[in-house]
Amino acid sequence: MQDFFELAVGAAASGCVYGLIGLGYLLVLRPTGIINFAVGEWAMLGAFGGFVLLTQYEWPYPLGMAAALAATFLIGWTTERVVVRPLVAKSAPLLAPILALLGMVVVYRETISAIFPPDPMPVPYAFGMGRLEFGAIGGTYQSCFIIGVTLAVFIGVWLFFERTVAGKAFEAVSLHRRAAALMGINLSRVTALSFGAGAVVAGLGGLLVAPNTSAHYLMGVPLAIQGFTALVIGGVGRVEGALLGGLLLALAEQLTVRYAPIPSGYAQGMPLVLLMIFLLLRPTGLLRARA
Repeated sequence: MQDFFELAVGAAASGCVYGLIGLGYLLVLRPTGIINFAVGEWAMLGAFGGFVLLTQYEWPYPLGMAAALAATFLIGWTTERVVVRPLVAKSAPLLAPILALLGMVVVYRETISAIFPPDPMPVPYAFGMGRLEFGAIGGTYQSCFIIGVTLAVFIGVWLFFERTVAGKAFEAVSLHRRAAALMGINLSRVTALSFGAGAVVAGLGGLLVAPNTSAHYLMGVPLAIQGFTALVIGGVGRVEGALLGGLLLALAEQLTVRYAPIPSGYAQGMPLVLLMIFLLLRPTGLLRARA
């Protein structure tokens, strides 16, 4: 039983990271309708920001973390201004910015591979490598930190959409862009902020997982697949759906690795298997959007 509790804590930490990546998708998708597969590369950039500021320059963790996330916000905001906005201004079909952002995946990855060597880069733990024990349940400091930060982020985003006027403006844009514009909502500002916020959340996910996996220029694609699968499982219409999907996906992965009579490498295909199952049987996800 203790082995299962240990597995559950590790799965919860991994699921929180997947949930953050899924939330990064959702923050862009909700007001724009654009599926941004560059979210995984934003997570990779957040991880390398942690490596540069926390490992190379040895900044205090809170300051380095804030600076790395500020940099990812700037990257997301700039991406919208330079790549997406010109296409929207020309009334290009929705597929055009999606393909342009797929191209940015290559740009981000090749830029990092040109700056840094191909070896995994270490990122320090927020509170060292100790453990916390709560009776039969225990986990590393980093796992508990990941879970706590993720819960705070999801609560904050939920409150933003449900309790603030700005959040209602985002909701209005997601429902009908033209009607929202006629009501005086600045569509360009909402779109730019959605890209910036999505980059921050995804970068946070990469920064949190980097101490466990190291920062590597190829880490973005697996995170993008896992985050997108988490969003599909939970449902694209609810903020909490990304977290629910991430937790279920991570638990399925961990159970497959630990107990299934197959090589552990096959567990890497679990996100794709679940993605296909949900797209075929329940494309709306587990949580349906509110009416």
